[in-house]
Amino acid sequence: MPMIDRYEMSIPGHMRLIDARSALNAVERFVQEADSQIDRDALTDKLEPLIHALNEAGDETFPVDSREAFDRWACEWGYIALSPKEAELIQDIRRCTAEGQEAIYRMVDQTHEAQERLMGL
Repeated sequence: MPMIDRYEMSIPGHMRLIDARSALNAVERFVQEADSQIDRDALTDKLEPLIHALNEAGDETFPVDSREAFDRWACEWGYIALSPKEAELIQDIRRCTAEGQEAIYRMVDQTHEAQERLMGL
């Protein structure tokens, strides 16, 4: 099970956060303008849009693991994210000896040459 290390929010969720901030500002102004004790019903009416906007923003939030987020960003930026097997291979290359790295690089070069011959590049 991947560890959830971040959350993302949709554009409508961000818009609801802006609405919540506006509602919070309205509540603050209402409280500051009150000369005496605040009417409970009036305060409830002022808090209702804030609570509603925060609940909707929360509904538009979803957890993502870092790998999923990286893959999405790589795609958006026009890059191709590595598959888990490719990433594992790169980690193996980093861990192996110098001779092992050279052998892997030779195999990669041979693969590229074979592709070029087959594709006629």
